[in-house]
Amino acid sequence: MRFLIAVAAALCLAFPVHAETDTRDARLAVAREYVEASMDGMDIQDFIRQLWTPMIKQMANNRQPMSPEQISQIETLFSDELTGPLTEVMLKQDEIMADLMTLEELTALRDFYTSEHGRSVMEKMPQLAQIQQPMISAVLQKAMPVMMPKIEAITAPQ
Repeated sequence: MRFLIAVAAALCLAFPVHAETDTRDARLAVAREYVEASMDGMDIQDFIRQLWTPMIKQMANNRQPMSPEQISQIETLFSDELTGPLTEVMLKQDEIMADLMTLEELTALRDFYTSEHGRSVMEKMPQLAQIQQPMISAVLQKAMPVMMPKIEAITAPQ
């Protein structure tokens, strides 16, 4: 019986410490550290450029090339309209992260990002996405003609 009481006491002492430290406030604090560090090294204009560049390429592929002046105007438009709102979205991700992730996960993410190699890897992720985007578009362009009749069959009124 004493053994069971000792085990129960040990468990009670061990778990509350973890439960008290893995609060939403603790998770939010670590998430904020990650967000601040990631925003400090982020090139928001490069991110925005990835949003409008595929549109320009698509138009050129459809024989609607644009002049450098038109491209510059589109870049300015996207930058003017999206820099503030996207920055706000990125700064609010700490709340979402605190709700989705454990303290251990957030700590690992923060520590990875703030390490030399982790930061380098994370800064290259937009380039990876940019390189993959045309490949993903090609897959979709190839798949959609096959998929659309099936989608139509699925959604047709019975």
